[in-house]
Amino acid sequence: MHPLMALKFIPKLNAPSLFFVMVVLAMTTFPAIRATHESKETHLSFYAHDFLSGPNITDVAFAGIPGKIWNYDQFATVYAEDAPLTEGIDLKSASVGRIQGMFMVTSLDGRNSYDMLSIMFTNKEYNGSTLQIQGIDKQFEQHRELSVVSGTGKFRFARGYIMCNTVFVDLPNAYFVTQCNVTVKHY
Repeated sequence: MHPLMALKFIPKLNAPSLFFVMVVLAMTTFPAIRATHESKETHLSFYAHDFLSGPNITDVAFAGIPGKIWNYDQFATVYAEDAPLTEGIDLKSASVGRIQGMFMVTSLDGRNSYDMLSIMFTNKEYNGSTLQIQGIDKQFEQHRELSVVSGTGKFRFARGYIMCNTVFVDLPNAYFVTQCNVTVKHY
């Protein structure tokens, strides 16, 4: 039989019929994939070390309103961040990884920033895995919560939240330590 003759046996589908077929396939395929993988819940705790100036600077403003001072409480200031993460509050404690990304002051009063960050793990247990953090950070409150919206490696399909708690502030040296407690569900 010629290959083109097979086309005569395939029913012609209009748009609503094709949509129905796609919905049925999705409903039967994706639950089967999820059923083969049990969801896990993981709790992590580590410390982020932010330096706003000096030789170890980790947070740098790179855009803002012309003529205004670009800082943490100035609307529309955008920062890049690459800060170390450690197991303990001491910067010299064991490394967990780095938090990298950017955030922008998004409230007119300068109280909130919108964060888009990746936690990049380098420790033995999660090396190469990442968590994606996104949301409004009420940056001047001691306790803050943001969303974990995705992940890679051991955290594929992650969803959850991160609780941030400022535990140390050294204003003269522009150095801040934030405790991060993460709860994620993943496969």
